[in-house]
Amino acid sequence: MGITKLEKGQFLHKAGQGKVESVEVVIKGSIQISNAYSSINCNVGGFIGIVENPGDPYAYNYEALEETSVYSYPFNSPDDLPKIIKSNPKIAPILAAQSSEIAAKTCAVYEKQYDDALQEYEQIMADYADYPSLCIKVGEIAKSFPELDELIPPEKSEKIPNWVIDFSNSLKENEAVLKKTFYGLNIEFATGMIMTTYTIYKTISDQVLLLNEYRKVLKKKTSSFTSTIKAIKLKLADMERSENEGTEGSVTIVNALNTILVYSGVSGEIATKFEEQISAFKSNNNRYDSSDEARALRRNISTSFYEVFIPAFLRSLTDENIPIEVKMFFMFGFVDEELAGAKNTSILHNMAKAYVPDENGNVLTVYEWLKKIFMLEVEPSKNEFDQDWPSYLREQRSTGAISQDQLEAMQNNPQKRLDFEIHNLFALGNRMTFGRISSFVPVFDEQNVLRPLDMAYQTAAKVNGYYDMIRSIDYGVFCRQALYSNTEIGIPQVYYDDDITPYMILMPNVGSRASLWQEIEGKNRRTKARMLVSIFNTENTEETMIKLFGEFRWEMCKTEQGVHWNDVTDPSLTSMYCDYLQFYKKNSALSTENKEKLRTDLKKFSNNYKNVFIADYLSYIKFESAGSPRLNKVTREILFTFCPFAKAVREKNADNPQYKELFNHYSVRINNAAKPILNIIAKLNKDGIDVPEELTNQIEHLKK
Repeated sequence: MGITKLEKGQFLHKAGQGKVESVEVVIKGSIQISNAYSSINCNVGGFIGIVENPGDPYAYNYEALEETSVYSYPFNSPDDLPKIIKSNPKIAPILAAQSSEIAAKTCAVYEKQYDDALQEYEQIMADYADYPSLCIKVGEIAKSFPELDELIPPEKSEKIPNWVIDFSNSLKENEAVLKKTFYGLNIEFATGMIMTTYTIYKTISDQVLLLNEYRKVLKKKTSSFTSTIKAIKLKLADMERSENEGTEGSVTIVNALNTILVYSGVSGEIATKFEEQISAFKSNNNRYDSSDEARALRRNISTSFYEVFIPAFLRSLTDENIPIEVKMFFMFGFVDEELAGAKNTSILHNMAKAYVPDENGNVLTVYEWLKKIFMLEVEPSKNEFDQDWPSYLREQRSTGAISQDQLEAMQNNPQKRLDFEIHNLFALGNRMTFGRISSFVPVFDEQNVLRPLDMAYQTAAKVNGYYDMIRSIDYGVFCRQALYSNTEIGIPQVYYDDDITPYMILMPNVGSRASLWQEIEGKNRRTKARMLVSIFNTENTEETMIKLFGEFRWEMCKTEQGVHWNDVTDPSLTSMYCDYLQFYKKNSALSTENKEKLRTDLKKFSNNYKNVFIADYLSYIKFESAGSPRLNKVTREILFTFCPFAKAVREKNADNPQYKELFNHYSVRINNAAKPILNIIAKLNKDGIDVPEELTNQIEHLKK
């Protein structure tokens, strides 16, 4: 032990090398203390190695920043530190001042280390959230990175409260005064200050090492994703550069219409007709005007489109290598690169190339939906006269259009089912979701792109996100009441709520509307609803979806109530709402302003009660749930009674006086509903009988 002299750049100790047996005091020059992520400088009077653990390898690097001298002392435990200080009474104030400075520097390092670690985590999660949409832009199929779902953000240690950091910073700010008037008064003051600050930066040093370890693990776990996202971003940058420089880039589609027509195998007459129609359409700058010629051309294109679509679809069922132009035709109605525009063609190409089906099977392109119809996986949808497939066949039989033998042959004939679906849900739904019915044309046209395609594009992830959003507010929106019975274990009958996620069918157009095609399949109330939305939605999609779910609420209630849907003696969402709107003028609970607003709303929606409800439902979900009142007292009570908020929303609005009484009544109602089920579960547990899943699910549902 004694004096050690160091040249500039020379290491006193290196991380991971040598055992900690001494602690040094800088008596000349300065030393940089560093690890992989941070560093601080220690000047004359500073302790070196004080945060290390005696007997362990060094955790930090100690490098001379200039010609430096240090004095070494044996270091077996922190108890050695007071002895070292008291053996140097003359320089004790300098040691104390430097110790308080190091404490402040260590606090700053900890704050920066935490901020950097949090920023790294947030950047990775932001990239992870953007990854699917970036893959779509560059035309790559998104890979799965389940390890990223397990990541958690760094946490600030409870061992370092804010007062510690404030105290250390205050010592640094008042260093000159303390050094002159306090540290020199008594050796015990200096010793106490050094040991206090030692405890602070020893604790912080340990937490910094934990943050370092967190960052190392984070880097290791995300290395595969980081490499992937970096490559995706480079590819996207190259594409944008090519676009800005006016070069073609990597996507080249030429004469797409010919490829589609050849693939479909339609007759030369149909092919020539469709080519001429598309040529005339794209050469007309006023192709959406209301002239007879323009309207006739749009109608003819619609007819020819489906004549080409059907044979192309049938061929694709046995083709594992469908041309990308044909995929774009099926997904987006794309037929011509000039009509779509070069930029849009490139985007559509990449979207089709990157498309991945919904793993839950709830969100489907129209191509995937028609495939399910053809494969007899689902029944064809209702037609414009509200007839399902069996009803339509029976009606055809009763009018003599087909015989009984033909009816039986057609019932499960894939081709007949496909034709029915294409001429009803596809053709009519495509027109409805487009929004401007009189201007509808089923082919992709650049003139209809009113919003960036990547923003308008509805993916399975986006739609499932809207399902999650509505459930987080109106948790019972997709629930149907079902009956469970098992007399063998003593359960005669128990009603429970069955949550059934609807189908969302993505129509191949750039449109502004969504539509509820049917709320159930046939007569079975426990089947999925069928909803339609444009694959490129040009409106506020969140509001569009909320309105769609509101429409489902209304129609599902009508279906469940049957002929009593507007009978106020059988209380339901529709009956109570109809009664409220029909007799609002006599309702004493409504103010004059409320009544005037209702009169205006009814006039605005042409006395259509459903549309008034949908507008109120939008306000209820979007504003009332956030604590911003938009509805009158009567509307609020009806909506909350039949569309109650989820638990998290109720808790957030617990102090809202407009809802407090409603929440209290609801809690009583839920407890009363849960009590008999809990009694059954308790009895089954007592008898050692497995509790049916329906009962446990219902209790979990009621907890929401």
